[in-house]
Amino acid sequence: MQGDKFREFQQVIPESRFRPYLAGSGGDVLAAYDRYVWNIALSESLYPCLNVVEIALRSAVHRAAFEGLGDEYWFLNRLTGLEKSVVSGVQKNLAASGKPASADNFIPELLFGFWINLFTNRYEGILLPWLLRPVFPNAPRRQRTRRAIRARLNGIRRLRNRVFHHEPIWHWSDLPEHHRVILETIGWISPAMLDLTRLLDRFHGVYTGGERQYAAAINSRSDRGDD
Repeated sequence: MQGDKFREFQQVIPESRFRPYLAGSGGDVLAAYDRYVWNIALSESLYPCLNVVEIALRSAVHRAAFEGLGDEYWFLNRLTGLEKSVVSGVQKNLAASGKPASADNFIPELLFGFWINLFTNRYEGILLPWLLRPVFPNAPRRQRTRRAIRARLNGIRRLRNRVFHHEPIWHWSDLPEHHRVILETIGWISPAMLDLTRLLDRFHGVYTGGERQYAAAINSRSDRGDD
């Protein structure tokens, strides 16, 4: 990579953000740059499965709770603590924006962490354990417990937050296992959605290719002075 190109890169990317890539590359600036690009590609390759698992989970929980409780607005009427406060905040935001307080408007506004928190022991007797089976109909019985499901979803959330906040994930040695668990979880909720996800999924190719797959193209482009 030409020096002027790298200087321009340094002006855009803060040193603090680039430091982990440099440290992981033994101080080799060019290798660190390749790894930075690889991290972006890895995050991109995980987007389809992270997108689907979040949407599938919230849709499945809402449907199951609606049908099980006979209350379309169960999230307004049955929750406690922090989750109740979150829903009240969404309700105020909808009112301020002039949107109807319909379930269709509420559900997309409730973030991933909200849905995961429904699997805490505070909801035993309210939503649990009966909610587990309709939400995860294809999960093995021994793994379809509140604690196991919550631990699994929290692991997914941790990776999701790293990806969506543009943080390094290239150094996660168990990244393929995280990817496998996400796909498996989607299948537990909906095999049809798993099939759809697989059509878009290219994680393994990006992961196994490593940062070297970008090195030649990046250096070649820089040498040509391309934008």
